[in-house]
Amino acid sequence: MMKKLSLVIVTAALLAACGTGTVENEQIVNGATGGDTSTEEVVEESTEVEETVAEPVGLEAYMPSEGLVKNFEVDSFELTRKVLELKKNKVLEEITFGDVKTVQVTQWSEDNMKMLYNTGATEGITDISIDGLIPTSEPEVMIDAANSTEGEWIVTNMEETLETPAETFENVIVIEQTFKSESSDQVTTLTHYYAPEIGFVKEKTVITNGESEEVSEVNLVSYK
Repeated sequence: MMKKLSLVIVTAALLAACGTGTVENEQIVNGATGGDTSTEEVVEESTEVEETVAEPVGLEAYMPSEGLVKNFEVDSFELTRKVLELKKNKVLEEITFGDVKTVQVTQWSEDNMKMLYNTGATEGITDISIDGLIPTSEPEVMIDAANSTEGEWIVTNMEETLETPAETFENVIVIEQTFKSESSDQVTTLTHYYAPEIGFVKEKTVITNGESEEVSEVNLVSYK
């Protein structure tokens, strides 16, 4: 009888010891014993990396975003400009007018915008991409904020408020180019308008010949 009682006491003691050890181990693991948990928190915090995206500066703020589709009205016809690719500071746009498609590649910087590629038709072009399109001539400076009074295109306004069927835009850049006929009194004036984050939003053409004047416009009606 005494032996059985002794065995029961020993077994109970062992179970108690095992139970205490388990609790103590769990307390150590869970930090219940007052251990410092800051190491685990620091590790978790260190794995969080903040991604910083540089804000566009100057004329770069006028670059359209990739995938942007702009719909225009030309008299009673429709014209569409779609941004097919955006690579660093270069933009590839496809322009569709009826059955004719053309492409343009523009390059934007803080103080200027250049036309790198402007083709009349995409037929025969196998690689319609920024890298695949090789300029056939010197880039044409469209907007030059630092020197706006010289060159083929002249900046006439950098803060215009422009109303279009799509919406009213602020801080619109206006550029102008004039052609004079050598054989007549005809003068053609082209005016382009560029809005922040949208790019090209309007074109106005005025042809004068003596007292006669013809005006045509390409107006933005919607975009997405």
